[in-house]
Amino acid sequence: MTDEHNHPVILPDDHPHIELYWEVAPIWMNADPEQLDSEHREGTCGFSAGFESGIVMALLKPEWVQGFYHKIRSYYLKTHTPEELESWNRYADETAREMPITRVSDQ
Repeated sequence: MTDEHNHPVILPDDHPHIELYWEVAPIWMNADPEQLDSEHREGTCGFSAGFESGIVMALLKPEWVQGFYHKIRSYYLKTHTPEELESWNRYADETAREMPITRVSDQ
């Protein structure tokens, strides 16, 4: 790890990562945003960065992402009940409601 990884990065206010950090990470990590920020800052930042990368991957290689989703779901169905996985749908719905997407021409 280089020294640059040991210093915090200041992102511009309009960087999409900031919105994922404050709006999406709390949903999927099932915690209050301020609690995540004060107690799990690095984990929350890593989660939101991974979520961002996942979105990019899903658009660039949707067939791969769908295949890997089925692998993940299969694993979780071996270790959880179907009811325990219902939170995935709820979190996805909450995410879409929390961060509605508008057309660029609407902004």
